[in-house]
Amino acid sequence: MYKLLLLLTVVTLFAGCQKERDKNPGDPETHPPMTYTDLNDAQLQFGGSKSLDIDANGSVDFHFHTLYVGDALLRRDRKQYYITSGIGVNLLNDANDQSPVLQKGDGVKRIHPGYDWWQISSIVLAEKIIPEGAAEFWQGNWKNVSHKYIPVQLMKDEKPYHGWIEVSFDTFTEKLLLHRAGICTLPDVEIKAGY
Repeated sequence: MYKLLLLLTVVTLFAGCQKERDKNPGDPETHPPMTYTDLNDAQLQFGGSKSLDIDANGSVDFHFHTLYVGDALLRRDRKQYYITSGIGVNLLNDANDQSPVLQKGDGVKRIHPGYDWWQISSIVLAEKIIPEGAAEFWQGNWKNVSHKYIPVQLMKDEKPYHGWIEVSFDTFTEKLLLHRAGICTLPDVEIKAGY
């Protein structure tokens, strides 16, 4: 009986250690504390707009909107879908004002090589190009994404709080879908998109 009890104790300890070792760093048990906002799959169609208060403090942090741009020089029009940020609210931009498309589990942190955090920023997520006398087409990092993450950052007391906005985009229906948003409650801590 003593040997059986000892064997069960050893097996239980081994299993517990194995479970701890296999934990995903994005596991909710080990992930920094977050505040989440269910965006209820809000749809942004062309001509519409949606505002988002990611930290629930009563002020708009990010604004999704569309813009119709006529280009007489290139003889084409553009239907653009944007995200914009304000003062103390940052988007991650590269030299071409594009934001990386994050997969679930990708890190959101202070430094991203090739990108910088910018306040009062505007990023074209996707745009439909309508050339004169030619076939229409779509371009942009966010065209045809499904449940991907826009990295975002809020500044409070000169400290960055990292977060993400989960979106999908369907070029067939010409809709941007807003699924969820999350923001870390601790300053300057790396988080995982989608966790």
